[in-house]
Amino acid sequence: MVLSQSPGSYVEITLTVPRCLCDAVCNFIIDNICSGLVLEEEDGSSETGIKFYLPENEKNDYDQKLSTYFSSLISMGESLTAMPEVAERIVKSVEWEDQYRQSVKVMTVAGDVTVRPPWEEKPDDARYDIIIEPKMAFGTGSHESTRACLKAIREYFKPGMRFLDLGSGSGILSILADKMGAAYVKSVDYDILAVENCSDNFIINKVAAEHDIVHGSIDCCRSDLPYDFICANIIKSTILDMLDDLKRLTVSGGYLVLAGLLEQDEMEVSAQLMKIGLEEFNVVDDNEWRTFIVSGGGS
Repeated sequence: MVLSQSPGSYVEITLTVPRCLCDAVCNFIIDNICSGLVLEEEDGSSETGIKFYLPENEKNDYDQKLSTYFSSLISMGESLTAMPEVAERIVKSVEWEDQYRQSVKVMTVAGDVTVRPPWEEKPDDARYDIIIEPKMAFGTGSHESTRACLKAIREYFKPGMRFLDLGSGSGILSILADKMGAAYVKSVDYDILAVENCSDNFIINKVAAEHDIVHGSIDCCRSDLPYDFICANIIKSTILDMLDDLKRLTVSGGYLVLAGLLEQDEMEVSAQLMKIGLEEFNVVDDNEWRTFIVSGGGS
């Protein structure tokens, strides 16, 4: 696969929406505009700030998509009475990365898994040392969903397992699976910037397992042999749409980890898992985020 060069600058798009609509708006942005965003919330506030980034030369018609979507919410009376103000500013890639360097520190998960940027030294007690180059993709380990997935891999993953990472972002989960002895790793994301970042991080971490890094969706996996361990760190709507495929792609007795879910998603996801016969699962909570660890799989 030939990867495109990273752009020299990005457009930072910022908007504020009623807190009760935040999940729906985020899902729309992820499904239709870009897969990475940042939430800015204040305790007690009735509104949530949403920020996302697009390469300056790939702005396309995001503003028209947002305008059409918000007009539909207003017409349906969905707690929105006026069009949210959308602000833009240009952020140079170098400027963004310099700011990011100042904020990213070494993080420890599950006792002996460390995640760090390249400029930080490896901690002496790190058994599994993961180096992540800061780029505009999810998965530096600080997000609750990423932490929960890392903990699940650390607890349940065994050497020789086949690992599938859907919504792989920076590749952090795949890299831990490799360090724990994976036989094969497949990392999939439909954001080309995330795919590029994942590829860079695989090289930095000297990933040794046989592997593929794929730009696409679960469609790229439907003909694969089943996996022993699957992580799908995405959003509720996408996870629900692919649950049947995820069940079939997980070997009997394997593990399926579903992340990127919110507290209000728990009942619906639980009901759908029960409906398709995946009745053995635990739900891990971290603030408002929920992660399902499902045992079973098979057709």
